[in-house]
Amino acid sequence: MVRRSAPALLRTRLVLAALATALCEASAVALTATAAWLICRAFEQPPLAALSLAVVAVRALAIVRGTLRYGERLAGHDAALRIMERVRGRFFDALEPLAPSGQPAFRRGDLLTRLLADVEAVQDLVIRVVLPGLAALTVGAGVTAWVWLQLPAAGAALGCGLLVGSVLLPVAAAVALDQARVRLVRARGTLAVRSVDIIEGAEDLAVCGASAAATERERDAARTVARLERSVALRGATAGAAGLLVRLVTTGAVAVLAARAQDAGRLGPVTVTVLTLTALAAVETSAPVQAAAERFGELGHGLRRLREVLRARPPVPEPAHPRPVPAGPLTLEFNDVTVVPPGASRAALSGFGLSLPPGRKVALVGPSGAGKSTVLAAALGFVRPRAGQVTLNGVPVEQTAGRRLRPHLVCGLTQEHYVFAGTVRSVLRIGRPDAEDTELWSALEQAGAAAWIRALPGGLDTEVRDDAAELAGGQRQRLALAAALLADPRVLVLDEPTESVDPRTADTLLRDTLAAAGDRALLLVSHRLRGLESADEIVVLRAGHVVQRGSHTELLAQEGYYRDQYTAEREAEQRTALGLTVR
Repeated sequence: MVRRSAPALLRTRLVLAALATALCEASAVALTATAAWLICRAFEQPPLAALSLAVVAVRALAIVRGTLRYGERLAGHDAALRIMERVRGRFFDALEPLAPSGQPAFRRGDLLTRLLADVEAVQDLVIRVVLPGLAALTVGAGVTAWVWLQLPAAGAALGCGLLVGSVLLPVAAAVALDQARVRLVRARGTLAVRSVDIIEGAEDLAVCGASAAATERERDAARTVARLERSVALRGATAGAAGLLVRLVTTGAVAVLAARAQDAGRLGPVTVTVLTLTALAAVETSAPVQAAAERFGELGHGLRRLREVLRARPPVPEPAHPRPVPAGPLTLEFNDVTVVPPGASRAALSGFGLSLPPGRKVALVGPSGAGKSTVLAAALGFVRPRAGQVTLNGVPVEQTAGRRLRPHLVCGLTQEHYVFAGTVRSVLRIGRPDAEDTELWSALEQAGAAAWIRALPGGLDTEVRDDAAELAGGQRQRLALAAALLADPRVLVLDEPTESVDPRTADTLLRDTLAAAGDRALLLVSHRLRGLESADEIVVLRAGHVVQRGSHTELLAQEGYYRDQYTAEREAEQRTALGLTVR
């Protein structure tokens, strides 16, 4: 059996949906015409046999219309949802190479709007624009041809009315609404950005006393959206009224022309009634086209916003001919690496060198802006060095496809690790979807999280809410660490895994993390120095340069940042333990 590709299946489903929609509308018009003929002819009291065929046709068309409507809804929504699935997948694929240096071009709230509202525009485009438009044009052309055969003048009037109502008026309405739609889409994006900023930054805004100002800015954005929505609604209502007028005038013109033909003896009274009601049913098919054209303007802007992300050029493009990732244990090496961010005048990392063979655990420390995150970004292939190379077993990272490298070979835990809603089991399986329960418990044991997971009422089946807000910071980080370990990376990269937890929990978590790494190579970024005693090497960065390096014991014996910071941490903890307030 020959299997068709996914695009071919989608095209088939769309064709079936379009055919079902057109046949449904055609059966509705035919039902109106047949029922009109049956009623008018029955008034003349002919023999029952003369009406039997029409009676059967009315029943059949009523049944067929409902069946086709169901088929059209089923096929149309199925195709639309499958297209949305593909678009969302492509959207995520396009976002990955933009992270982290390429994503600041898009605000988080704006990306959320693009992912939800703009992707849903694809569904509306199929169901509310493409399918109704094709059906209206097909049925309108067929009915016009039939009316033309009965009465050429009436056919011409109907054709002109359908042309105005199905083409000219919708185009004019779309143009009139275009600019208003542009402003509305932008305003909604601004509102989403400000809303997300308030929600995610509520604590910081409260501390700085800026909650009222931020809320007022969000309200201004909401008022702007409401005003633009009223403007769009008013223009849409005006266009709708104009469309209704066109449909009434068209039907009236056909009725007048048919009545005149009857007066001239060219048409019978039954035919006049059938032509008028058929024209009325035909022009009604143009009503969804006008709504579709108005909707298309808004959808078009949403689709353009999607294309901006899909066509965005990543800071580090994928190689045209990627080299395979070396098999077996990996040695990550930085060879005199210098990184200069785009638009910056100073290097974020200068002449950095490091060798990380399997089993070696290296910690990067230093003040904010020292270049620690740049080292991680270079290891993950998110930035391209200005000079030097980052290699895996001698293969430059930039020559290896990042989409193969990051998910399977170099992965880890960030300071803002997001936990999706679901069961503990589903959260852990993000690291490896096919993992068995025994493997899940093994990862939890390594991360030091097995005890409290077992104490939960549902164990692995316990529901975790969105972002795991009900979990303590240390619990959430241990859960995320277990998911990272479950993926069994050959190089484990961790970025500030203890940032959101208290000092005592942070010390324990750091020690457990270093122990859980096992024979994997580990590259760890941490502001906190306590807990790093078991690291094989600690590299101190400042302003992109290595200023100190060595083991914990060696660095404590030297004057410099590490000893000063470590001593300050101990003294701060002692003052806290004594209940003193540190100013």
